[in-house]
Amino acid sequence: MKHIVLGTAGHVDHGKTTLVHYLTGHNTDRLKDEISRGISIELGFAPFTLPNGQLVGIVDVPGHERFVRNMLTGATGIDMVLFVIAADEGVMPQTKEHMDILRLLGVSRGVVVLTKIDMADEEWLELVRADVSEYLEGTPLRDAPVVEVSSVTGEGIPALIDTITELCSRIPERASAGVCRLAIDRVFTMAGFGTVVTGTLWSGSIKQGDALELLPASKQARVRSLQVHGEKRDVAYAGERVAVNLTGIEKAFVERGSWLATPGALRENRRIDIRLGLLPDAPDMAQHARVHVHHGTAEAIARVKLLDRAVLTPDEECFAQLELEAPLSTLPGDRVVLRFYSPMFTIGGGTVLDAAALKYKRKSIGDGLSRLEALQSGDPKQILSATMTRDGAMMQMPGIAAYLQTGESEAGALVSGMVRDSVLLALPDGYFFTAASMEKLRGRITAWLEDYFSKWPMRFGVQKKEIAQSHFPKMEQKQQRALFQYMSGEGAFEQDDRMIWPVGWTPVVSAGQLAAIEDLRALYAGTPFSPPLWSEAFMKVGIPPREQGEYQQWFLRSGEMVRLSDDVIYTSGALRDAEKLLREKFPGGFTLAEARDMLETTRKYAQQIGEYFDLIKVTYWDGEKHFWR
Repeated sequence: MKHIVLGTAGHVDHGKTTLVHYLTGHNTDRLKDEISRGISIELGFAPFTLPNGQLVGIVDVPGHERFVRNMLTGATGIDMVLFVIAADEGVMPQTKEHMDILRLLGVSRGVVVLTKIDMADEEWLELVRADVSEYLEGTPLRDAPVVEVSSVTGEGIPALIDTITELCSRIPERASAGVCRLAIDRVFTMAGFGTVVTGTLWSGSIKQGDALELLPASKQARVRSLQVHGEKRDVAYAGERVAVNLTGIEKAFVERGSWLATPGALRENRRIDIRLGLLPDAPDMAQHARVHVHHGTAEAIARVKLLDRAVLTPDEECFAQLELEAPLSTLPGDRVVLRFYSPMFTIGGGTVLDAAALKYKRKSIGDGLSRLEALQSGDPKQILSATMTRDGAMMQMPGIAAYLQTGESEAGALVSGMVRDSVLLALPDGYFFTAASMEKLRGRITAWLEDYFSKWPMRFGVQKKEIAQSHFPKMEQKQQRALFQYMSGEGAFEQDDRMIWPVGWTPVVSAGQLAAIEDLRALYAGTPFSPPLWSEAFMKVGIPPREQGEYQQWFLRSGEMVRLSDDVIYTSGALRDAEKLLREKFPGGFTLAEARDMLETTRKYAQQIGEYFDLIKVTYWDGEKHFWR
């Protein structure tokens, strides 16, 4: 069975709540003030079972202008609308603002319901019909059926139910695979149960026992139990109104506007790129205008940065960036509604293109606009490629599925096609990287290596961590390993565990450097088992301090010398000779005194040689002797 949410909309006191009560038997006004004043203030909810057995969740929204924020909360995530206009009043101010909000949220399915027909004579009713018909032209509901009803006499109600049933049959079922997102519109505590949150499940599913993340608190919570319209469930699906009993979270960390989501699926961001459109009767929007931004059940204040113009005029669109004063957790494709800062009224809205946008620099704005055009296309291949290339992002399949808001099987099919088309590259450990990013990165690293080895020609290689810090400092180590492995396999450079170097590279040593190297060799050959301290050796040979590191690295990387401690270095030949002499003289193992005497050195040097043999697994120490392995 499909899971459908139906919302009401319309001017205050036009009969929305009364109509819902007649259809469902539930009074959605539950607050004392609502009952005493006869108007809805908070959101109301009711289950509605159609004659064919289809269950529909109804969200009843307030119509008063002071509670438009609550109306926005309720209208978010609905599949269709009952757009209510009272026959005794016709189109009113909140009728228009609610319609504007539906337009901005992309709600185009619904029924226009003329209520209170028992309170209007035929002549007046004809005028209202004409007024409504004219008004609906140019709105998202211009082709919607219009049904006239009375919630007092019941006239027209059967026809309305038939119309709702027919519309529900045409609504596609929401995908319950992929990321789970519940937009929280209410939170309370129940004695013996703890924290309970309610909201519309935008996508995915929730199961009893699931571990979910609460945002913006960034806290983990576990699902203790679930209810859908008072019925206990083991699983709730996208498109259902859900009450979730959570463990591990206190009510103080939850509020309307929070999200309950798959861990890691959502991130808070203070910059969002959108395709922004103004309503026809909105005022001009200047650069850096301050607005209220509504997303899901959340609200934040933002400055609007227009990306391709200085002023946006009514009924026009452009690319824009919202610089938020408080972060929001959005995903690409989400709708946002903008209201004027003061006085508050709805002026426009847009579709999220980049939920984690970067600040634009003037010189890069052209590339940014091209990327936003790709994101606006709606083509998941272009969207994924544009975002990964912009960020230089390396992603695995779960991250790709979360970003595209789809299941891993669908994401896998998409990625496979992009790999075949050479748009994406498959790296080790299940990572993917765009070919465009790889080409740019390879060019930068090649140029960097060329410059590096022109400055340091004696070096055998450069440490990988230095490359990473210079070119991708935010990348995780396992991602770095995958990248180095792939690039080395493709011939970009050669590598070992710690270093990389250009293909075929050999260090370049000048005649003067070679003479210094020979002097150092002679110095170490004179007392092979009691070598001079490295710092002293440099002074004797006359190598300046600024060049000492180059010579040290040359000896160590060539394998000619081995460092045993910071300032103690042996030649590899001396260590091999020491092992040979000690093995021949002491085949059953040796003490420090025996090694000292045999090698004609000091106890300190003998101890260093013995510890080195232990380290490389040639010997082991039992507290008295080093035994051969």
